[in-house]
Amino acid sequence: MAVIGIDAGASKTAGLLLEGESILERRRFPTDASSTAGVERGLTETCATLLEIASSKGLKVEAVGLGIAGFIDHARGVVIDAPNQPLRNYPVRDILEARFGLPVRVENDANAWALAEALLGAGKGLRFLVHLTLGTGIGGGVVLDGRVYRGALGTASEPGHMIIMENGPLCNCGARGCLEALVSGVAIHRRVEELAKEGKMAPVTEEFLADPASFGADDVCRHADAGDALARSILEDAGGHLGTGIASLVNLLNPDAVTLSGGLLASFHHMEESMRRSFEASAIAVNREHVRILKSTLGEDGGALGAALLATNPDNP
Repeated sequence: MAVIGIDAGASKTAGLLLEGESILERRRFPTDASSTAGVERGLTETCATLLEIASSKGLKVEAVGLGIAGFIDHARGVVIDAPNQPLRNYPVRDILEARFGLPVRVENDANAWALAEALLGAGKGLRFLVHLTLGTGIGGGVVLDGRVYRGALGTASEPGHMIIMENGPLCNCGARGCLEALVSGVAIHRRVEELAKEGKMAPVTEEFLADPASFGADDVCRHADAGDALARSILEDAGGHLGTGIASLVNLLNPDAVTLSGGLLASFHHMEESMRRSFEASAIAVNREHVRILKSTLGEDGGALGAALLATNPDNP
């Protein structure tokens, strides 16, 4: 059975052609997030390109899976709200089904990645898994007994907005002390900005002050790699908060594994020790001794692969 999986991100739209467990083709296009029409154009271009490739290989595509960051009405295939894209109450399933004449399944991108990790990635063969995407923001998905958990409205599994510090830093969601406000790429950038304003001078803050707009979490990692003690402390602090968040999830859900993906994994070697210390201090012993914390094995394919796997399995509610 051949299916298409698409991961529609804020900056790129990634698609793949899947047959069984084999990825036959990958395509990536920049996302035009300036308008709804631009996003839709990227989705249809990705899908059409992969359909042409499938046809050239003599394959019939049976379904399309789509993962989008945001709040998804899975049953209706509607994007309720996508914070990083101009999609509000957007009936993407109906639009793509009318365009291509194929069944389309729509899912939150982190939920899709969680399923891919549980079926084919670092958590393969495990029944209970939590996945965290560590990037500009913090996303996540939960697989319980082999099924994606969505909650009553389909908006469950938002670990980035779990409060881990009462009256902590303001998050983009409007709350204070969210995991995302303490660990994400945005949080790390804000921390550098705060330290620079406080006059804490080091190579990392000096570079930030020279060009704040182009400075990112990867630059903090570069300075930490070069021996900048302030940069290292910023990443170590983020790692400690991450460990607290993971401990809370493990205490609540008792998973077999917590898997991690996203751009911040490039900085993980500066975060891991403090993460594990915090986790060990906060997790219930019986759960702590059982769970494994694992880095994703899926590279950049996780979101699109998970979307494709959902398309192959209409019984996964």
